[in-house]
Amino acid sequence: MYMHILQVYTHAPESCPIGNPNNLQITMDWLKKIDTLAAKHHIKIIGVWTDRWGHQAWAVYDTPNMEAFEAFEQEPEHLKRVPFTDTQTKTVTTIAETIAFFNKIQQNTDLLK
Repeated sequence: MYMHILQVYTHAPESCPIGNPNNLQITMDWLKKIDTLAAKHHIKIIGVWTDRWGHQAWAVYDTPNMEAFEAFEQEPEHLKRVPFTDTQTKTVTTIAETIAFFNKIQQNTDLLK
């Protein structure tokens, strides 16, 4: 079963690729290679969305495990973005997974009564 990862990318207006040619090249290289890098690590990209004027982007990935995702994150194209991009990584669940989790918690709670 695959895990779902949500990443939130934020950069400061001062380091925005729009006004920084070096950061623009790094970002373009990342965007052009992300599909290939993901496939290399057996990761599926659900989507990447950008709020250009808000200096923020979101990406959702399906990964077989955290080790594969960590290897994906260690690719040079990712690491080049570290100096100007704050990245928050969260493991998230679908509605069905959340309901199953709550049902299991409820079942365990009922057993304790």
